[in-house]
Amino acid sequence: MNANRRSPLVIEPARRHELPAALRLAFQYLSADDQDARVANALRLVRARELDPAGVLVARAGEQLLGAMMSMPVPGASGLVWPPQVTPGQGRGPIEEQLVQAATRGLSRRGAKLAQSLLAPRDVPLADPLERNGFVHTTSLWYMRHDLHLSAALLLPEDRLTYLSYAVGDPGVFHRTLLRTYEHSLDCPEVNGVRDIGEIIAGHRSQGCHDPDRWWLAQDGGNPVGVLLMTETPDLQGWDLSYLGVVPEARRRGIGLQLARKAIIETRAAEAAQLTLSVDARNGPAWDLYRRLGFEPFDQREVYLAIWPPVTRGVPPADTSPEDRP
Repeated sequence: MNANRRSPLVIEPARRHELPAALRLAFQYLSADDQDARVANALRLVRARELDPAGVLVARAGEQLLGAMMSMPVPGASGLVWPPQVTPGQGRGPIEEQLVQAATRGLSRRGAKLAQSLLAPRDVPLADPLERNGFVHTTSLWYMRHDLHLSAALLLPEDRLTYLSYAVGDPGVFHRTLLRTYEHSLDCPEVNGVRDIGEIIAGHRSQGCHDPDRWWLAQDGGNPVGVLLMTETPDLQGWDLSYLGVVPEARRRGIGLQLARKAIIETRAAEAAQLTLSVDARNGPAWDLYRRLGFEPFDQREVYLAIWPPVTRGVPPADTSPEDRP
């Protein structure tokens, strides 16, 4: 029997003094430079009280750390998780299982209705313990950016739409239109209906530097036809197109093109360096539209998603077999 396992296995939040070691273990799969950057950023967020250290979980036997995992709730009844890691020589299995189960219990108790893990393609093998505990590989997410140069042909067409910002418009109309844009959407349709409108709005508000003047309701002849949500991203010296949606009856009429053009033009007017966005790889029409406008892909993530049924939200997910429990 491994000497490290003679003491009972305990899963608990990392103690304050061991946070650096726990974070280094949780990010051991990254390159040395990326690991240093992630650990430093996480510790900075803890000091700023933007990251709850209770989300840094460790598996210990006595005083020895055998594994670690990070999870954190995010606004909008959601959570983020990173794959569990174990110390070299421990072997993958029960330790990983219990870390994932403890993380999902914690997120559920704090009101999360769904959680996701976004992994670089090279890190996909690390998702096995997530998939064994309710996470499903849902799609690939492509990140794209635009250098804000537009051809004359794309700048010339006159926009027939009128726009009303969230700051001055009727929030109820905006919310109803936003929800309608989700109908038959090709962007992660798995999450449609999971969260209520208040949670959805809270999630969008938490992205970047929120400004309600950069959220627009698009109208055609006085009828709401779509929404455009943008946010400033100072770290990237740019803006992000957080969401673009068109109501079902207005699709295939060029409205998505007009909204995307508005996003580029507004970003240029703000003298930002670039405009970024992310798109579900299954959304062929959106991919084609963005490429047509000059967006170029620059990164990719594999999305692992867990959605907890309403009857189990706030209730700890079931454990595995008795022998796998601490």
